[in-house]
Amino acid sequence: MFDPVDESKLHPPPARPAWIPRVRLVDAMTSAAQLPVTLIAAPAGYGKSTVATQWFDSGAAPRLRGWLRLDAGDNDPTRLWTHLVAVIDRLGGDVDPIAAEYVAMSGPAMIGRVVPRFADALATLAEPLALVLDDVHLLRSAECTAQLDALIDRLPPNTHLILVSRSDPSLRLGRLRVAGRLAEIRSRTLSFTAAETHQVLASEGLELSADAIEELRVRTEGWPAAVYLAALSLRGRDDPENFIAELSGSNRFIADYLSEEVLARQEPDLRDFIVDMSLFEQFSAPLGDVATGRGGSAGLIRRLERTNLFLTPLDAAGVWFRFHHLFGSFARGALEAERPERVRDLHLRGADWFGTHGYVDEAVRHAMAGGADAAAAALVQRSWTRYFDVGRAATVRGWIQALDASSAAGEAPLTVTAAWVAALAGQRAELERRLAVLENLPDDGPLPDGTASIRAALAMLRGMFGFDGPDRMIAESAVAVDLQPDPGSAWFAIARAARGHAEYVSGRPDQARTWFAEAAGAPGAANSVRILALGLTALCELELDDPGSARATATETMRLVTEHAMEAMPSSLWAYTVVGAVRLSDGDVGGALHILDEGLQIRRRLPGLTPWPLIYHLIVMVKAAARARQETRATDLLTELEGLATWPDATMRATLARIASARAEVEVGRRVEPRLERAAGAELGEPLTPREAQVLRRLRGSQSLREIAGDLYVSLNTVKTITSSVYRKLGAHSRAEAVSIGRVRRLL
Repeated sequence: MFDPVDESKLHPPPARPAWIPRVRLVDAMTSAAQLPVTLIAAPAGYGKSTVATQWFDSGAAPRLRGWLRLDAGDNDPTRLWTHLVAVIDRLGGDVDPIAAEYVAMSGPAMIGRVVPRFADALATLAEPLALVLDDVHLLRSAECTAQLDALIDRLPPNTHLILVSRSDPSLRLGRLRVAGRLAEIRSRTLSFTAAETHQVLASEGLELSADAIEELRVRTEGWPAAVYLAALSLRGRDDPENFIAELSGSNRFIADYLSEEVLARQEPDLRDFIVDMSLFEQFSAPLGDVATGRGGSAGLIRRLERTNLFLTPLDAAGVWFRFHHLFGSFARGALEAERPERVRDLHLRGADWFGTHGYVDEAVRHAMAGGADAAAAALVQRSWTRYFDVGRAATVRGWIQALDASSAAGEAPLTVTAAWVAALAGQRAELERRLAVLENLPDDGPLPDGTASIRAALAMLRGMFGFDGPDRMIAESAVAVDLQPDPGSAWFAIARAARGHAEYVSGRPDQARTWFAEAAGAPGAANSVRILALGLTALCELELDDPGSARATATETMRLVTEHAMEAMPSSLWAYTVVGAVRLSDGDVGGALHILDEGLQIRRRLPGLTPWPLIYHLIVMVKAAARARQETRATDLLTELEGLATWPDATMRATLARIASARAEVEVGRRVEPRLERAAGAELGEPLTPREAQVLRRLRGSQSLREIAGDLYVSLNTVKTITSSVYRKLGAHSRAEAVSIGRVRRLL
C-alpha cells in the first residue's frame, strides 16, 4: 500500500557494538550545539552519521531528537516537507495547522506560508530539539534548498539543526559563517587518531606495534573506512605489519584494494549475496530472495551482521539494510565487471518485487535501469493519481521527463499520464501536444490504469476540463460515459462527473444531479472527483430552490476537503464556492465573501487551470460583492468573469444567463440603490402567496420562465402571471430588481 511517509527515514542508524566510542567528537558536537547550525561534511567513509548517533546516545544531546535521512526522492518539495512534518509530529510539535497547507504548495507559497508555520511548530516544543538532516548532499532541487535556507533563517532558539553531507550542500553557508551561526566538523576532525586506530584494530583482536599502527594511520590518512577495511583484511594474517607496509596510493585506491581483499576472503555464497545486493540502495531478506533467485537471504544477512561487513540497519526492527556507501560502490563495480549480464536481471527482479509491494519509486527506478521502459511507464500510469493525491506532482513530472527520453516516449501509457498531468497543471499547450499524439496512436484496448481505451482517455480529458468549450465538453463526456461502464474503476466516476458537469453547463441542473450522484457514490471515486461532484450538486440544488439540501451538501463537500487535508489544493475550490453560495443564500454576505476570498486565493496559484470552476466561483463572488455594496470590487470581478466565458457555442446560453444574473446585481446596485433603500423601509402592501414566493426564489437562478414552469408542473402563462404579480407587489421593473428587492426585504 502506498504510504507518503517512509518510517525507515525517520530513525538514526542503530548503535553498533563494533563502533569505537569517539569521545572527542561527541565533545565537539556538544560545543557546536551552542550555535544554531552544525555542518558535518566529509566524503563517504568518515563516520559522519555515526558521530551524530553517538552524540544522541551520549546524554549530552537534548532529550528531544529528530532524524531525517534524505534521499533523491526528497527533491520533491511535498515529500521533503511531509517527512519533516512527520518528524516533528512524532516529537509532539503542534503541526496540525500546517498539514493542509504543504500538500499542494510550491515555490513562494511554500516559503511564504509553510516554512514560517513549520518554524512556529518547532517553537511550540516544550524542550530544546536537535534535528539531524542526513545525506543533505542528495538535495539538489533549487526549490527545496531555497526552502531549507528559509527554514534556517527562521530557526527558533530551542532548535539546533545538524546537516550531515558528503560535500558542502547548496545552501547559503557563507552568510551563516559570517554571522557566527555555523559550526563545522570536517574530515580533518573526523579522521582517526593513532589511539582510535589502535582501538579499531584491538576490537578485531589485532595487536600491532605502535609503529605499525602509526604507519596504518598515515597511509590511510586516518580515513575511518580504510582503517576498518584494513582491520578486516588483517584478521588471520601471519604478516599483518608487512601487509600494512605494502599499502600505497590514494585513499580511493586503498579503499578499492582493501574492499577487494575483504570480498575475496568471504565464502562464495556470502560474496555472491554481497555483490548482488549492492545493486540496491536498500534491501531486505524477502527482496534478496526474489532478486537473487537463491533464497536464504535472512541467514546471509545475519552472517553479515555478525562479521561487521559494512552493513547498516535502516530500522529498529532489522528489516531493511544497506551497505556502507564506499563498500557497496566497490561491490557494485565488481558485479558490473564480473557478471554484467546479471545486472539487468537483478534490476528487473527487484522492480517486480518493489512494484508488487507498493514501493513505486524504487520499482520505476529499477525498471528503467533494467531497460524495461514500457513496464516503468505502465507502473507510472497505474500510480500517478495516488502521488497527486498526496501532493507529489513533482515526482510524477520527474518520471515523465525521464520516460520522455526512453523507448516509452510517444506510447499510450506515458502520453495519457502526461496529458492528465498537463491538464491538472494548467499547461494548455502541453496538453494539446499530448492529445495530438494520442489521436494518431492505434487504439489497442485497455490501458494499464484501467482506462478502457485511448478514445476513452481522450473523451475524459476533453469532457472533464472543457478547454474547447461546452459543445465539445458535452459530446465528449457522453462518449466517456459509454466507454467507462465499470463502477469499480476510478474512471467510471470521472466520466460521470464530466457528464454531470456538461449537463449543468447546458442548464439542466436536475439531470446533472443524477450524474453527480453516480460519480460521488462510485467506490473507485477519488476524493477530488467526489469534491467536484458534491460541489456542483450543491449549486444544482440552489438553482432548483432546495437550499436545505444545498446546505447539507456544501457541508459534506467541505468536510471531505478538511478530512483529507486538501484545503490548499486548487481542486478544493468547489467547496469554497458552494459554502460561499449557501451563506449568500442564507443572507450571510460577510461570511460568504470571507470563504469566497479564501477559495479565490487558492485558485490564483495556478492561473492556467480549466476556467469552469473559476467561472462559477466568480458568479457567486460578484453577487456577494454587489450585495456588500463593494461596487468597484464587484465590477472588477465581473470584468474578469466576462473575459473567461468567450466561447461562441450555443450551449453557452445557460452559463451566459448565470453571468447575466450576476451582472444584473451589479447594475441594479448602481441604478436602483435609492429605490432599494425605500423598498427596504416600506411595508409590503400585499404579501406574496406561497406560489409567488416559490417563483421569486426560482428567479434567482438561470432558468427561463419556461423551464421554471416545467419544474413546477404549471403552464408558461401561469408562471408569467405569477411573475407579473411578484413585480407589482415588490415595485420591481425587472427580474433582477425583483430579486434584489426580495433580498433587501429578507424574502430570499
